[in-house]
Amino acid sequence: MKVTVETGCRLHLGFTNLSEDMGRRFGSIGLAVDQPVTVVDVEDNDITQVVARRSQRVGDLINRFCEHYGIEPCVSVSVRESIPEHVGLGSGTQLALAVGLGLAKVAGIDASVRDLAAVMARGARSGIGTSCFEWGGLIIDAGHRNDARGLSVPPTLVWHHEIPDDWRFVVAIPDAIRGLSGHAEEAAFKALPPSVRISHEICRLVQLRLMPAIVEHDIESFGDAMTAIDEKTGSYFSSAGRRDDSGVPGAWGLESMTAAGALGVGQSSWGPAVYGLTTETDAARVAEKVRARMRERGVGCRVFVGRGRNEGARVMVAVEDLIKSRPESLAGGPWPCHTVSQAPPCVLPWSSL
Repeated sequence: MKVTVETGCRLHLGFTNLSEDMGRRFGSIGLAVDQPVTVVDVEDNDITQVVARRSQRVGDLINRFCEHYGIEPCVSVSVRESIPEHVGLGSGTQLALAVGLGLAKVAGIDASVRDLAAVMARGARSGIGTSCFEWGGLIIDAGHRNDARGLSVPPTLVWHHEIPDDWRFVVAIPDAIRGLSGHAEEAAFKALPPSVRISHEICRLVQLRLMPAIVEHDIESFGDAMTAIDEKTGSYFSSAGRRDDSGVPGAWGLESMTAAGALGVGQSSWGPAVYGLTTETDAARVAEKVRARMRERGVGCRVFVGRGRNEGARVMVAVEDLIKSRPESLAGGPWPCHTVSQAPPCVLPWSSL
């Protein structure tokens, strides 16, 4: 049996809670974008075989999954496309969940996306990558809390909304030092002091400006809120090197987005990827202006235009494999492709903050 899993990337817009005074931390804001994508093929095989640029990492993911579920790792895994690594687009979570979901489908294991996130050790701080993989759209989660045993519970999705079809996100990835990850990221978070004040300010922006704007399809208000949230998030993380406004490519990217006419700008996670919100009509013009301004500064930069992705990961199975394994699934016609989840929750109003 061969399964293909395809998923988009995510933009991390910021955190709603940079303190633990209410028993949670790292409530996150983010959204799914339709490109770049990660595409993973998983197929039964006599031996474990990996075809990927970072084969050791994929091999570790396979071993982690198989050890947890007690199965033999006799599969072929091929990563046909992948999101750029360590630039702020959530590549690690999307790859881990795509591999995990593909393995689960091939092995006949019934596991939810949240189950797989725990098995693959994803979502240590933000649940945005996991929720975008499952639902797509704009995501707000409640952050981490500890259970009765003192163990961290994965973030709960508390609000979800589809992204308007005519909104576009211009994303620029400057050639720069990659963003923090792994142990360096953990150390940076531990060194940061809590901030109730900034948390309160971001929560007001989220609930009173960002959320109403997307419900009302008010792109200018959404852009203003997005920029304000990013500025407050950036000021908090500046001591950990999230952004340096003294003239590095990431800061130049933000300046270029604003000068090009983007309606809202920000840096995704640790960067260096930056994003600008615009309309479908203006997207190509804004993207070209960003490219030109970065060239003027002598900075190499990949720029692309994405649209909001309002669905979760897509799972594709060859029709002949469905006929062999689940003939009843073809009742009414062949259905070789489906998304992870069809009906994401939407909790209104978001009054917990």
